[in-house]
Amino acid sequence: MEKNIDNNRVQLYPSDWRWSASIVGLIKYFDYNGLDYVITDDYLEFELSLINEERYFLFVENHFKDLMHHKKLENLLEINEPTEEQVKVINDILKMNIKIIKNFFKGYKYNGNNKEELKNQIVNNRMELIKGTYKTGKSLYSNFCNERKIFTDRGDCCRIKGYSIDTSRKIGSQSFMANTEKFVSTDYLYFDFIPFAFSKINSKIHEAFFINNNFTIDQLIKTNKTDPMNDEKSMQSKLFFKIKNSSNFIDYDVEVIKKEREKDYFETIFVRREAVKVLEKINGKTLEAVTNPCKVKKAFAEVNKDSKGNNYRDKDSMYRLKLEKIVIDCILNNIKLDFLIDGFLKEYERNYIISELIKINELIYGEEKYMTEKQGAVINSAKEVKKVLKGKQNKIRAYEQRLISAITLKDYDKVQEILLHLSAFTQVRMDFLIDLFEDFETNKNLAYTFINTLGEKKNK
Repeated sequence: MEKNIDNNRVQLYPSDWRWSASIVGLIKYFDYNGLDYVITDDYLEFELSLINEERYFLFVENHFKDLMHHKKLENLLEINEPTEEQVKVINDILKMNIKIIKNFFKGYKYNGNNKEELKNQIVNNRMELIKGTYKTGKSLYSNFCNERKIFTDRGDCCRIKGYSIDTSRKIGSQSFMANTEKFVSTDYLYFDFIPFAFSKINSKIHEAFFINNNFTIDQLIKTNKTDPMNDEKSMQSKLFFKIKNSSNFIDYDVEVIKKEREKDYFETIFVRREAVKVLEKINGKTLEAVTNPCKVKKAFAEVNKDSKGNNYRDKDSMYRLKLEKIVIDCILNNIKLDFLIDGFLKEYERNYIISELIKINELIYGEEKYMTEKQGAVINSAKEVKKVLKGKQNKIRAYEQRLISAITLKDYDKVQEILLHLSAFTQVRMDFLIDLFEDFETNKNLAYTFINTLGEKKNK
């Protein structure tokens, strides 16, 4: 929301995510240009004259430098003795089938002697190159806003994708019961700063997000601060780290706005307070274990789908699960990882991943105290059984398979029966059985840990 102080000074309030994102983008713009502004818990205050087109597009060039073709070309031309591969990259950029590149570099080919000519072409046309690339870039302005509205004054309809309409069509479709006086539009130049607030999109990651933690302006800025993590990381990884790093001052449900490059609208995810606490407690080692797509059997890959029915398979292989996406989706939706652990137990060779999934599962269950209080005892019991049955691998494997079969079929009485028999046969004490008999469902992770430890240990 905008509040005018005088003809040249305004205050912006984070009344909804659009204004919150505009505020974050504006502050990044002000900081880059060394401009003065005032922030309180409730608003951002600045002079309107600080916003001008040249500053805006030079900031665009810096903020999205990795996606600016002319910037990459300029950097390559600074190399005194480029390699054959670098020369090829230069000529590939010059031949790109992109309108703005064709406009200024049509017919050009780098031959080693025309470096200065190419550099001058960039210097003399820099502003047009920035505008053309940014306005139409699928990962840039056109992903968030109507490209025809870029850096224009307040218009007849909102410039943001999903909020914008085509005013050239019959006005009846834009109003209530064809009464044009009922048509309401909210559009401001400030919305052109929204792209700077979202996490960056690249050729591999097509999703961007913005965390609308607008309890105070300071928290809004800190939560969406550009982090040093690799831009190749998935959206889930970035969201995890941003929320984890902000968890010390997020003690409530928080709104996350997501934008996929292929969609013309924004999506809203509400991260519950409970999910924030789970993400806060997951350490880097555990996240690393589930970061990369994991090769599994076809049947296992087929049955695991998200809430919309889409497979969690990696695009390049039907046998690779996007494990990280599954885990973080489950955390955000408070879904236990039992189905995932059951599947990996059947794979017989994922001990390391299973042990980390169990840790996350305990956090979702709200029983993380067992990590230190009881899990160690369970692991020791399983190791003691293996020690007693040393040299009898077939016997160990038989018990493991029977336990896996019973727990994945949710035949918990059978699991308890097998464990009692195994304890009697090996004379190994299993105190965790008391917990399982009292409430198997709540203490299920203890059974998972025992079965996982009983299996043959594989290297990471």
